[in-house]
Amino acid sequence: MTREEVWEAVADTLRPAFGRLLDVRDVKRVRRVAGDAWIVTVVLAAQSGDLHVADLTVDDTGAISPRISAEHVIEAVKRADRTSRAPAAMPDELADFGGGLDDADQGDDGLELFSEMEEEPVDKRVAAALARGDDASLDQARQLLPRLLADHDRRGSTLLTMAAVEMKLGEPKLAREYVEASAREFADRFDLDSLEKAAVLALQLIGRDAFAGSVVHALLEQSRTRLKPFFSIFDTRSFAELPEDLRESLSPAIHLRTLTPGETLVTEGDASRNVFVVKSGLVGVYLEKPEGGQWLVRCCFPGWLLGEGSVLGGDSPRCTASLRAERVSEVWTVDAKSVRAIMEQDLAFGQRIAETKQIHRIDSFFSMHETMGQLDVQVRDEMLSCIQRLETFEDQTLLLPANEIPSVACLVARGSIALVQAGSETPVGVIEADSFYGVRDTIHRVAPSVAAIARPGTTVAFFEGTRLQKLCERSPEHVVAVLERLG
Repeated sequence: MTREEVWEAVADTLRPAFGRLLDVRDVKRVRRVAGDAWIVTVVLAAQSGDLHVADLTVDDTGAISPRISAEHVIEAVKRADRTSRAPAAMPDELADFGGGLDDADQGDDGLELFSEMEEEPVDKRVAAALARGDDASLDQARQLLPRLLADHDRRGSTLLTMAAVEMKLGEPKLAREYVEASAREFADRFDLDSLEKAAVLALQLIGRDAFAGSVVHALLEQSRTRLKPFFSIFDTRSFAELPEDLRESLSPAIHLRTLTPGETLVTEGDASRNVFVVKSGLVGVYLEKPEGGQWLVRCCFPGWLLGEGSVLGGDSPRCTASLRAERVSEVWTVDAKSVRAIMEQDLAFGQRIAETKQIHRIDSFFSMHETMGQLDVQVRDEMLSCIQRLETFEDQTLLLPANEIPSVACLVARGSIALVQAGSETPVGVIEADSFYGVRDTIHRVAPSVAAIARPGTTVAFFEGTRLQKLCERSPEHVVAVLERLG
């Protein structure tokens, strides 16, 4: 569904019961494990201003929850009434708030604030300090540079500059940490030119002998390997096992398209009509942010299959992300109708396409997740590789017994998991959709005192415990800390 379709669908459900009393004010896309959804803000349009009534969820099938009732409206009015009757600060209390400053002092503060507003942008101040190059200027750059880390697109280059500054100031340990962090950022984007610059700085820091076993060297070699082009689409994972007769019938539908850097292949929300496989180069996956704008969540290297929603997305599938070439790239394009015909003849091929779609859904969820989104793409890929299976339970099913070390961790895609004490039937907690359970227990081999029970209709992604433990053993401390917080 498009944003406009969601807006209209919610408005149509409100109109019969509430007329013009309620209105839709905002529609934002959110990423869910089971697929895309929309959060719709509904307000009561009053003369004094909009009163927030509820935030509704519209899933990828068009189902709306919760259903707004008169109780929602009454509660919105009560909240507004409580707010309007809240005691306001007395004028003399506000006068004391300034700490007794006289008018002259307040005037000086105002001028000082205005002066700060007129300062040069941080990036220009950093550049000037680096150009001077003396220790005092480098220390000034050290203080300013962290402010630039908020710019997602420039984070890698900022970290590399921070590494160079620390090296000049005689802090090699800190410089190495920054250069490794910058290399991870560059590897996420497969920015080989910048990754090689990070490698040059790492060589200067740790020497040639230690460089071969370093994080930066591993990231550089991995990126170079992954960028190796494919000769044929039938060499890629999804198409490699197709028998010869199906390859021959599919070949006329395969077309090779060359993209220039920055050229858009598809735009999020457009009709999805083709399956794409990257032959060479890099294709960026961009997701819309809830607050507006786009976010580069990963770069897809040769062999990646994209656009699988065109053959698995129902009658009118839509693109769930924008795809854009990051460099000169070649992409095989296959129309959805031809792919579906092959899927009907080869069930294993259809299964591989379905698995790809589910992995991409979870990957999108990870990229926008408050906690998982802090991890770089390499770690998220390893987390995805820990997925053991995705299973739906039609009946109430015991997943993890109480007082036993769990062998798997869970991510709820649909439905919910009840947590129940041994010998009791009353849940002490509920794990809702898009939430993790058991990650910390699995990593640290802790036996929880509650049993995890899937409710009817629940779908769960299971992560293999042993692989999660090994991921933590070879990961930096901040990665382990992020995984421990899941759930």
